[in-house]
Amino acid sequence: MKIPAIRISPREKKVLIIGGVLAIIILSYQLFEWYSGFKASINEFSDAKRVILEKQISKISEKGLLMKKSESVNAQIKELEKGLLSGNKPPVAAAELLRLLKDMALSLNIETKSERILNPVDAGPYMGIPVEIGFTASTAKLKSMLHRIKTSPLLFSVSEISVRVTNINNPVDAYTTLVIKGFIKKPAATSTTADNKGKKTAATLFHEVSSVS
Repeated sequence: MKIPAIRISPREKKVLIIGGVLAIIILSYQLFEWYSGFKASINEFSDAKRVILEKQISKISEKGLLMKKSESVNAQIKELEKGLLSGNKPPVAAAELLRLLKDMALSLNIETKSERILNPVDAGPYMGIPVEIGFTASTAKLKSMLHRIKTSPLLFSVSEISVRVTNINNPVDAYTTLVIKGFIKKPAATSTTADNKGKKTAATLFHEVSSVS
C-alpha cells in the first residue's frame, strides 16, 4: 500500500521553518539561562568556601602569633624573675636585702648607721619587700651606691631618698636615708589570678626598677 505523499505549500513550509528556528532559539535560551544560574551558584559556593578557608588560615596564623608572643613574654618573665630575692618569706627576704645593701655600702667604705625592715607591699603576683638604711657618705660615694643599686642583677627599686647635710660649713658629707624595695614571688596559696587592675607583672616591675636614678 502506497503512502500518499504529503504536499506542503511554500507558505506552510516557511511557517514550519520559522517555528523550528523559534523552538531552537527558545531551547538555546533556556539552556543558557540554566547554565548561567548553575555557573553563578558554583561561583558563589566557591567564593563562600574561599572566604571560610581564608578565615581559618587567618585564625591559625593569629593563633601561631599569639603562641609565639606568649612564649616570648614567658621567657622575658623567667629572665626577670632571676632578679627576685631568694627568700620565700618576707622576713627572710628582708634580711637578705639588708645584708646585700650593707655589703654594697661596706665595699664603698660606707658605714651603715641605721637599718629598718618595713611592711611588705602587694605587687600583683609578687610582693615588694622594702627596707630602710641610713648612712653618712660623700656625694661621690652616694652616687656610687645608687649606681650599684641600679646596676645590680637583682630587681631593686629606690622608693624614697632623703639627704641631709651634716655640716653646713663644710658640706662634704651628707646623711642619707634610702628606702629600697626588692621583690619575691607570692606563696602559691596567696597568689591569685584575679583581675589585673592595679596589678604588676614582672615586666612592670622591671620598668619600676629602671626608674632608679
